[in-house]
Amino acid sequence: MTRIILFLLSAFLIIPGNAKSQYCTDDSRYTDAQFFESNEITIGTNIQFGTVPDFKGDPYPLLMDLYYPNLEVDLSPKRPFIMLFHGGGFSSGDKQSGDIRDLCFHLALRGFVCASVNYRLGYDFSEYGQYKARYRAIQDGNAALRYIVNNANTVRIDTTWLFVGGQSAGSLLALSMVYADQSELDSISLLYNSTAISKELGNLQTSGNNLLNTYSIKGIFNNWGAVSKSEVDFNEMIPTVAFHGELDSTVAIDSDNSFANYTLNGSRAIHYELVARNICSELTVDKTGGHGIFRNASSAFRAQRASCFFKSVFCDKCSSFYTTDSIPSNCSLPVSVNELNFDSNMKVYPNPINTFLTVKEYNEGVTQYSIISVYGQTLQNGTIDDERIDISYLPVGLYYLQIGNHVEKFTVFR
Repeated sequence: MTRIILFLLSAFLIIPGNAKSQYCTDDSRYTDAQFFESNEITIGTNIQFGTVPDFKGDPYPLLMDLYYPNLEVDLSPKRPFIMLFHGGGFSSGDKQSGDIRDLCFHLALRGFVCASVNYRLGYDFSEYGQYKARYRAIQDGNAALRYIVNNANTVRIDTTWLFVGGQSAGSLLALSMVYADQSELDSISLLYNSTAISKELGNLQTSGNNLLNTYSIKGIFNNWGAVSKSEVDFNEMIPTVAFHGELDSTVAIDSDNSFANYTLNGSRAIHYELVARNICSELTVDKTGGHGIFRNASSAFRAQRASCFFKSVFCDKCSSFYTTDSIPSNCSLPVSVNELNFDSNMKVYPNPINTFLTVKEYNEGVTQYSIISVYGQTLQNGTIDDERIDISYLPVGLYYLQIGNHVEKFTVFR
């Protein structure tokens, strides 16, 4: 039996704004379901948002591509925005690489405005050289987001709902945009017997263009990324949906202590930190996967999961979730109490339940059961043995037990 862990934190979740937004709609917009047709998506390519010197000092044009529902088809006055960055170890990659391009297109089909962004590449292949490459990339990411905020009305972006994400190095960049501040990055650079990095490369927020716009990021779409452990502060933590391979040898899923002056926390370490502080975090782990999972043709799967996660943030129903299964999203078709049949004599006790639930007076010819979350996700399937079901792994929360056509609510309480 595959074990799937769902943390139902309900009233204890910390979600920015702590209120439903106008994007908590009853339709399938911002869900796993495609809301627009492919021919209704507009793509604007090579939009320049700045110019900067690369690591050799040569001019480097900063470009992005935008994907969004056609302005004449989508009459929404504003749309939430997601900015994504490609991978490549800060030395290669492009905004039109298959995964990032496809992710943006799938997110646009679901109603988001999405940008695929290029950033400066290249370094001298020393550890500190890579550190400086990440710094330059953070500067470029910040410049891109300032540009988006400054020009939001052009494609009707709601600047109060901004998300960032990426793959591999691009995810390190996105996470750093949320968690790294100037003093933290300067302090680490001094450990390399160098001057403060801001003295050499400039401030994090003033490179690339002269725009002064400010913004607040509401969530992260992390694909096999990591963040420097010392950069993450409690008051900076925000909802995160993530994917990572258990066997990743490029970006460790847990902690990587191989660097001289900092530790990188991978997706699982980040997940545990968020959950411990009641910040909603969803992590999918491929137990046999390496660096990059559910890629290319399967990018729709990750876009669907991210869409459902961000919609749960919109609806103030964000919950934490850890799975080692590629569970498809189904937030466009939630299982509601009204859809379930409670007209039965089935008894589930004790209720609340701690470790084992006992089931009585159900149709003895049917022994297959399912445990379903309040969000409609099937968490466990199995066969009833001796009228008992082990639920010791389930955290505190409300669940449904379904046997045949009969459903009973139960609560886990410890």
